[in-house]
Amino acid sequence: MIMKAIALAVTAAGLLANGAALADDAMTPVHQFVDALNKGDVKTAAAAHVSGTPIVDEFAPYRWSSFDAWLKDFMADCKKNKVSDVHLTLLPATTSTVGAADAYEVVPNVIDAKHDGKPAQEKGIFAFALTKTAKGWRIASWAWAKQ
Repeated sequence: MIMKAIALAVTAAGLLANGAALADDAMTPVHQFVDALNKGDVKTAAAAHVSGTPIVDEFAPYRWSSFDAWLKDFMADCKKNKVSDVHLTLLPATTSTVGAADAYEVVPNVIDAKHDGKPAQEKGIFAFALTKTAKGWRIASWAWAKQ
């Protein structure tokens, strides 16, 4: 009886660890995207996405059909609103659902920037849909909202 309990506990621990590893793997492109943006490396940020990634964000036109289109409008919006030195910090995911080929991650975040030269901070939340490709996990779509 004790051996069955030990075997069950070991199996359960292995399944939990495997689930955590899947979630960590699925978050890889999210971290790649954010880390690259923080460094100004848009090529690496773009590579975290699949082609034609739908994006929803808080500035007009509010929806895009690719990372490149979003980035162009984001840069124009920053210039128009005198926003500079943008740095995004991800907080621990509040929702993480990871399957064999698809994942969903909800990730709170903090954006530090300068608005007209003065420090500003905004809290937000990302919702990411991810897909596993031949090259690993990639962002299939995302939305951002102010909290």
